[in-house]
Amino acid sequence: IDTLEHVAKLPAEKLVEAHGTFRIAHCLECRKEYSQEWVKDEIFADRIPNCPSCSGLVKPDIIFFGESLPTRFFQLIQSDFPKCDLLIIMGTSLNVQPFASLIN
Repeated sequence: IDTLEHVAKLPAEKLVEAHGTFRIAHCLECRKEYSQEWVKDEIFADRIPNCPSCSGLVKPDIIFFGESLPTRFFQLIQSDFPKCDLLIIMGTSLNVQPFASLIN
């Protein structure tokens, strides 16, 4: 979620942001996209980030506990895993599902 992959210039098609990202945000009502900078400006100005278009709440595209993981995560498990000769899974303790079952 820290956007370091983008700072390192990794191509988006090579990434699966399973926990989402702070890089972009969306209005929960109208789904309009907002930049990380816009959300930061709102928060540092001590304002709740509300969409100027519809007044809905703007939330960073991070995955909170209980929310579904991105569709891309599940799609790529099906297409990429059978092609792997070597798979390195980093950044997880493999204690929480569905990550815990990835090695199976």
